[in-house]
Amino acid sequence: MNAGNLALDNIERFGEYPILHWQGTTISNVELDTRARKLARVLKDRGVAAGDRVAVVMPNSPEVFEAFQAVWKIGAVILPIRPQLAAPEIEHMMRDSEARTVITAGELVPLIRGACPELESLLVVDGQAAEGAIDLASETAGAEPLAGMADRSGDDLALLLYTSGTTGRPKGVMLTHDSVVAVPHPKMVDLPPFMPTLHALPLSHSFGVLMMNLGFIKGMQAKLLVHWDTRRVFEAIQELRVMRFSMVPTMLTYMLEFADRDRYDTSSLKSVWTGGAPLPDAVRREFERVFSCRVRDGYGMTETGGAGAAYYDEDVFRPGSVGRAQPDTSIRVVDENGADVAAGVQGEILIGAPTLMAGYWRNQEATEETLVDGWLYSGDIGYLDEDGYLYITDRKKDLIIKGGENISPREIEEALYAHEAVAEAVVFGVPDARFGENLWAAVALGAGSTASERELLRHVGRHVTRFKVPERVFVLDEIPKNATGKLQKRAVRDRLLAQGR
Repeated sequence: MNAGNLALDNIERFGEYPILHWQGTTISNVELDTRARKLARVLKDRGVAAGDRVAVVMPNSPEVFEAFQAVWKIGAVILPIRPQLAAPEIEHMMRDSEARTVITAGELVPLIRGACPELESLLVVDGQAAEGAIDLASETAGAEPLAGMADRSGDDLALLLYTSGTTGRPKGVMLTHDSVVAVPHPKMVDLPPFMPTLHALPLSHSFGVLMMNLGFIKGMQAKLLVHWDTRRVFEAIQELRVMRFSMVPTMLTYMLEFADRDRYDTSSLKSVWTGGAPLPDAVRREFERVFSCRVRDGYGMTETGGAGAAYYDEDVFRPGSVGRAQPDTSIRVVDENGADVAAGVQGEILIGAPTLMAGYWRNQEATEETLVDGWLYSGDIGYLDEDGYLYITDRKKDLIIKGGENISPREIEEALYAHEAVAEAVVFGVPDARFGENLWAAVALGAGSTASERELLRHVGRHVTRFKVPERVFVLDEIPKNATGKLQKRAVRDRLLAQGR
């Protein structure tokens, strides 16, 4: 078992075809595999051995696709790191993982050298030579492609992804070769071979890695973007006649608010998948109306390898639900004692699947808290309806307890999103002398829209009981986001409290 077989199986099943469209060039699956084998040869000759951690710090590019396959082919472990991170964050991941080799782009060498001055092997693969690094371009071009690949057990570590977390330093999520290849999506939806898709999710994130692997399994051809760029997304849909692709909810909003959207032909678009953050139902409905396509919400975590809940082809959307358990996946909802609760009753969501992580890297205590008897305790709160559809109400640690009553921030956020001027919204708890905790909210308005705090408070009062109406609503220029577009609720809360507002 080796996850490097994803590329080989792709060629055997579908023959040679254009797998990537990249900045005016087309790369076939055979060419991509050959380049990966050459890189694997160079890495092996330079002493990278099975089990070694190899960090990849690069924006999206074909070289990142090659790096995944090359590292796996020699039996090493790939550690994708977001290039947007600050030097201290990179330093922590490198030191914690004990990675001694970094594959990167020339422009990022100063950042990495600043973070890891004692790094043994800093390798540049994009042809942009940089002082303090080794330029592999010519070496790789002339290398003999590696034949075969390392024999690995399904339980061997293949991928190490660090989670951002809400407190403390990020933890390394260990995904094995078995969990990497056990992608549940192929059994859920009809994806014809050579289907045109768009890849704008970062390959340093579990969602992006999942979509890359799904592309190999289903024989997709993808327009690859360096990062999310709304205009280029529209151009790609029109140029390649994209049928389906994946994004986080914020990206749906970007497309809806794009001023020139009507200039592009998006009629080929049949469906989009969204995950990584809650999807406001108002945004889903508007996207489906504007683009005449289906929006599929879903739920998963880095720790589950992307497994969780989603909508099958035949499923009818249920407002507020992220779908039902994916193939080979089981979902339970339990109370504080770990006992299953009845349909419609809220509790903590547990996931069982072949894609589950093996644990947190060198953090046995956190592993034992999260993985219990083969079940992953997600830390998310929700419930299952009588038909098995899952509803997420909030994070366990994010529940607001006002005057002894549990309040889901998600419910209030949905009310805010129902206001036509609101583009993004977060709701969070703040200390309160009377109630113990009270509600504050922050919103960013759509382009050209206006709304006062008083107006927004009245609006929310029309959707929830008075007790749940936030004490304050702050109108901000923008809501901070991480590299994947997820709204950073904690950052907003901390900033507003620090300002004494």
